[in-house]
Amino acid sequence: MAFEPYDASRALAPVPAEFVHESAVDSLSFARTRALNAARAACAADGADARAYERYVALASEACDVLETKPCGVGDEAVALRWRSGLEGAGASRETYASPGLRGERAFALFGLAGCHRRACGRAMREGGDAASAATSARIAAGAFAYLANEALPPLRPMLETFRANELTVSMSEVMRSVSLGDAQGLAAGRAREKNSGWNLVARLHVAARNFYRDADAKIQSSRCDWNGVDVMLLANVLLGKSSHEAEAYLALAEAFRERDECGQAVAACARAGAALDECARASKEHPAWDAYHREIVARHQEMATKTRKENDVVFFQKVPPTAAPLPEPAVVATAIAYEPKEPSKHSFFVG
Repeated sequence: MAFEPYDASRALAPVPAEFVHESAVDSLSFARTRALNAARAACAADGADARAYERYVALASEACDVLETKPCGVGDEAVALRWRSGLEGAGASRETYASPGLRGERAFALFGLAGCHRRACGRAMREGGDAASAATSARIAAGAFAYLANEALPPLRPMLETFRANELTVSMSEVMRSVSLGDAQGLAAGRAREKNSGWNLVARLHVAARNFYRDADAKIQSSRCDWNGVDVMLLANVLLGKSSHEAEAYLALAEAFRERDECGQAVAACARAGAALDECARASKEHPAWDAYHREIVARHQEMATKTRKENDVVFFQKVPPTAAPLPEPAVVATAIAYEPKEPSKHSFFVG
């Protein structure tokens, strides 16, 4: 069973509003504005998919250099364009935040696009789809978050208010990049175990997945001043990913020790796996799929711990070290698939 990623951006959506002109405009400007409004409305619709967000990202990108330099942005009397954040609060309590111009709209939409790819990863995992396809979706999401953190968001920093959306901060995109890579790496580790790969390799793959979530956790702890709050589901997602993959790594290490008849070391590794599972037990209760995932690992841990302890007590009589042996070096196989902004079409009415 794989660790299903939390769709932290499912609730991200633009609040219905439109770009308007402050004065009479020509037909070209009207067509430009109408296209932006239609693309934005598609993102606000229930069940908006990656195509809707891709369309709005493309149009907003093309429009940035055309519309923001002319009096055809949001008018003084128009309702400010706002988005509902998906990364703090829950349900009706989710806050809405003003978008700092078209570049802000593009950033929001790109975050939503990355979320759609994470959603595709989770859907493939729930429906028993191909692990490689699910991992690819997570890697595409990681690439989009990396682009946000490195390219799209830094120029917006001076324009952000104190009360700002988490989605518009560089630090949150960095968190989501690490989480998405952890999802992809975890899928590779789970696949290796299913294919009966060597236990040392399985352990190294899980260590790498643990490290991605650990990086996300460290970024959250060091960046709390960047945000007004963080969704508890995201915090639980990171804790569960970090601790469960650590437990999986120690279980694989225990199997490797057991194959070499080093039963004392196997017992110690199982004990460390149990401690890691205890650390994330509460977090696993935040989502039914996480609870099932956690219970499945706990069952394997209990079986392994009972077996190794009995073998050591009856056959090997080896001393159990007070601490488990260190985990092996990580084997990183998950890398972000770079996001490449689309070139404006030569037929685009935002060009020229």
